[in-house]
Amino acid sequence: MAATSNERRILVTTSAAHFLAHLYELSFPAMALTLQDEIGWSLGEVLRLSFTMYLLFGVGSLPMGLLTDWWKARWMLVLCMLGSGIGACLVALSHGKAQFVASLALVGLCASMYHPAGMALLSRSMRERGRALGTNGVFGNLGSASAPFLAGLLAYSFGWRAAYAVLGGLGILAGLLALAWPFTETDPRRAPAQAMPGGGGRTTLGYFLILCVAMTLAGFTYRGVSLVLPAAFRAEATFFSDWLRGFELGRIAGISNLAAATLASVTYAAGMLGQLVGGRLADQHDLRKMYFLFHAASLPFLIAMAFAAELPLLLFACGFVFFSLGMQPIENSLVARFTPERWRSTSYGVKFVLNFGVGATAVYAVTAVQTDGGFRPAFLLLAGAVALVCLAIAALLVRSRGVHVSNAPVVQPIA
Repeated sequence: MAATSNERRILVTTSAAHFLAHLYELSFPAMALTLQDEIGWSLGEVLRLSFTMYLLFGVGSLPMGLLTDWWKARWMLVLCMLGSGIGACLVALSHGKAQFVASLALVGLCASMYHPAGMALLSRSMRERGRALGTNGVFGNLGSASAPFLAGLLAYSFGWRAAYAVLGGLGILAGLLALAWPFTETDPRRAPAQAMPGGGGRTTLGYFLILCVAMTLAGFTYRGVSLVLPAAFRAEATFFSDWLRGFELGRIAGISNLAAATLASVTYAAGMLGQLVGGRLADQHDLRKMYFLFHAASLPFLIAMAFAAELPLLLFACGFVFFSLGMQPIENSLVARFTPERWRSTSYGVKFVLNFGVGATAVYAVTAVQTDGGFRPAFLLLAGAVALVCLAIAALLVRSRGVHVSNAPVVQPIA
């Protein structure tokens, strides 16, 4: 089914905003390595600077979702790009903990506008919902994949202040371009009623509440892995930095940081393929079963990461990210199936409050269990959270047995 001109404009705008939201989100863990070397703080002290940013990135989603349901998603996306870009430029000018925290918080608050606005816009505007969410997810993962490498390369070459200035300029430029490229969107207050799995009402609310438990735990795992991955690669996967040292590039400490950031980018690139696969499967199969399959498949890779080093650590990390991020089009489709279109942005706001807001507690959880002896405790803690995700999805499958949940326009109970 060929996309219309308006659908293409929507997909391009949402994809650009998705790319930037995750670019800003995952730039900091790579920058943290350079900040640690320059300022002389411990890794835990540097990572904790980002807590408010990650908290607002999630908690801000709910008020932003409510605002989107009463306003235009297009304007929210423009503000997302402009505001987060300005925040990144302010980070470049920061001195002292208070300025760092405040500037990073502005980045997180403005970036929080994307998910409730972009996901809701796609879910109610695209005829091939799963494929559109998957394609959009690829650009989000492109932001995640490029963030460690781009941030690490810029910080290595020009310093972390120049790196944040460049990243901020990208957001400001993208926001201005989006202003000049309008599209038409449906007013959610006039949206037609949607057929709900199991008949709607309290039954559907029960499904959504179980899904919320799974999304909260999944967000905790995602944030924890994203925080420790560059540092884990620097400590446990030195094969790439050793290879780079053979070229006598100098600045050995900087080379180690750049190598770790590059490996993190390679890992997140695997998520791009996972998003395409997950988006395709979301349009073809029962969403709940695919959701369980992807999470269950990610668990062995995360456990293996706790015991691996060097190249195997990279390979296991790629496997984990493939499934962990590949499930996102499926998860976002489930939110769309279990919630009314009139409150779709608010529903995605609830999701990302739980997914990213509660997930921000991983900042303290992983720094509490991480020791000088390695990252095994952190990875095993996060694997336990994935196991609980699988239990929650299993409960959803049992609770909603006899109902087929797909991206089809109308969902009928199984005879």
